Amino acid sequence: MEIRTLPELVQTIMKEKGWTQADLGKTWGRTQAWVSLVLSGKQDVRFNQLSDMLRRVGYELVIRRRLDEAAVKRREFIASAATVTLVPGANGNPYRDPDYVSMLSDKIENGSLRSGVASAAHAAAHLRRVEHALMGGKDARLRRAASSLARNVAIAQYNTHELPQAHKAGRFAFALAQSVGDHEGQAASLNELSMFSAFEGDGLHAMQYARQALTVPDISLEIEASAHMRLGRALGLLSESRAASTHLDKAQEIGSGLPELRRADMLGGVGVALSEQGKWEASHGTLAEVVRLIAPMSPFLGVNYLACQARTALRGSQPTLAAELVDTLSRVAPLVNSERLNKLYAKILSLTNPWANAPEVKTMRDQLRTLLL
Repeated sequence: MEIRTLPELVQTIMKEKGWTQADLGKTWGRTQAWVSLVLSGKQDVRFNQLSDMLRRVGYELVIRRRLDEAAVKRREFIASAATVTLVPGANGNPYRDPDYVSMLSDKIENGSLRSGVASAAHAAAHLRRVEHALMGGKDARLRRAASSLARNVAIAQYNTHELPQAHKAGRFAFALAQSVGDHEGQAASLNELSMFSAFEGDGLHAMQYARQALTVPDISLEIEASAHMRLGRALGLLSESRAASTHLDKAQEIGSGLPELRRADMLGGVGVALSEQGKWEASHGTLAEVVRLIAPMSPFLGVNYLACQARTALRGSQPTLAAELVDTLSRVAPLVNSERLNKLYAKILSLTNPWANAPEVKTMRDQLRTLLL
């Protein structure tokens, strides 16, 4: 059996399993309305998301060469172009091609997850070219792809500690998603803007963005769980501990069925929020589990949460535990790099001051200084 379109695929799965739109939506962590949009051809799904969704229902994606030579050459061009910084030529502008822009977005996202070193400068250059290509145009597919690109550019800038630029790209991503009625893109952008604000200690704006994300209809369970986690963290920064706990618990409840990487990353946010609220033991346990789950899938996130765990240990007056964690960190941290991680290492170093004369802490401080070189 060969299936050529996404609506045809969805219809085939529903017929084979005897499912309604609501049944399929529940399996995929989506709403019935979202499945309906897919069936009508009004909702695109990114390649990596589709691959994971199909795995859950017993299908897999297979890519093979077509006999149509022109189509083959075009695909090969797009695949190779995505590995370099492409300057549009006189014969056309690839930044007007939604497929090309989506591929750029995936490339930047994958680079951030693996190593944290997706070039923010190159990513921003791509985004500027897309902005120019969007002028005067109303192509909904291109706007959706551009919104995804802008979100991933914002994350790359966040990782390099370019917070004003990250906020700007995040707001642009939200505006693009809003212009085409992309609910998932709107809520995802708001979640990321909340994350940027929380990182800066701005609980008020972090709370406002997360609350707004939760008002967006027809969003996936992943985005909903993330919004509750972001809101819980923001409320903790505002010293509203009881409300914060309610939303952090809700995030874990909703996110329990997510794919492992996404669930672990969401739990990492919960662990960080618990640390900010002074719940050291709960934070340590959560972050330890997150590091175990996430490190094999994303070295950058694994290092990030291991560093957060070390910071939590020092905040909880456990320098020996922190020294053990930093010893592990010093072995794996050279594999990844970002200015955001450097800021975290510097913070951990400053937290060691009360125990500076302890032998294990002296070693830890030397290791941290090495990481900061």
